[in-house]
Amino acid sequence: MNIIKTMKNILTKARLAIKSRLEYKGVLTETQKERLSICEVCPLNSDNKEQLTLIDTFKVRINKMLNFLLGVSVDDDSICTSCGCNLIFKSSQNDPENMCPEGKWNNIKTKK
Repeated sequence: MNIIKTMKNILTKARLAIKSRLEYKGVLTETQKERLSICEVCPLNSDNKEQLTLIDTFKVRINKMLNFLLGVSVDDDSICTSCGCNLIFKSSQNDPENMCPEGKWNNIKTKK
């Protein structure tokens, strides 16, 4: 039962990672800018960690591989070390699974 839940979680993360890259517009929305300003000072942002763990380094490399495979170019490779998502792509999504795992975006209203 635990293996099924783990596999489902992995497949959901993979689907959301691909979806966010395919939907990436290359221009930040106001909502993204607000979310990223919160991420900029968050201790879970990979850019704010003095030294990345082996797992965090793996997450960064997986994100870079996905960007390469899907032909997406971004200037910022920072990730949320809690969930492993690239912050540029994560901040563009409104899926419940793609919200800040720490709840730091809860007070931001989505703007079109």
